Amino acid sequence: MLPVVQEAGNAVLKFFRERDFTVAHKDAENPVTEADFAANHILLTALKNFYAQDSILSEEADSEEERAMREKKRRSAKRVWVIDPIDGTRDFIHGVPEFAVSVGLVENKKPVLGFVLNPAQNYLLSGGPALGLFLNGARFERKARPNKTPPHLAISRTEFKKGDLEHLKPHYANLKNSIVGSIAYKLALCADGTVDLVVSVRPKNEWDLAGGAALIAAAGLTLRDGNNDTIEFNKEKTETWGLIAGTEEACAWYLGITK
Repeated sequence: MLPVVQEAGNAVLKFFRERDFTVAHKDAENPVTEADFAANHILLTALKNFYAQDSILSEEADSEEERAMREKKRRSAKRVWVIDPIDGTRDFIHGVPEFAVSVGLVENKKPVLGFVLNPAQNYLLSGGPALGLFLNGARFERKARPNKTPPHLAISRTEFKKGDLEHLKPHYANLKNSIVGSIAYKLALCADGTVDLVVSVRPKNEWDLAGGAALIAAAGLTLRDGNNDTIEFNKEKTETWGLIAGTEEACAWYLGITK
């Protein structure tokens, strides 16, 4: 799948650089662009050709009939590819290079393989708990750093702007410096050791998380929902409330300040 993810990323990058695409809205909070559909087509075509027996859960669909058909198939499936053609579409639209193509493979409700590609940064982290991590195709070990309090953090721009993260401000001199766009990209940066903690207090969908969740697992890190419960995938309702991801020490610190 790695070449296919790269192909999807190249298609997205072309739109990003040329700034020539239409924007529609699925609802007030969820824009979608031509680039989303172009990447989705590339990924779905490859999955149908090479993994025809597997199911697919994608954020995008060409029609409601297609979405309904995929939904029916995936609910009883043991292997499901969970894809977000562009995670961080708002950043993509506004020219912020912090979006990602995210692909995850889920087996028996657990993420086993993930790809997170930020084509604007020439960054591709892939791997899984049985494989380890690969950065741009080369084997990679997570950067080991001393524990720091407060931990090096990545947060959502939207949640920061809406005042959802006031509980973190007493612990960080300039919380705004912790903003990173796409949640998939944030999880990849946590898996590679760039940051030690990712938190979110708003709902996330499986396609936002699956690729990054496999990378977090590959790095031996913690991933929980906002209630500190284990996140399962390929659920009937694909939404999860909140997110805590990172090193054991960083997650324990965050849970300690939110009690």
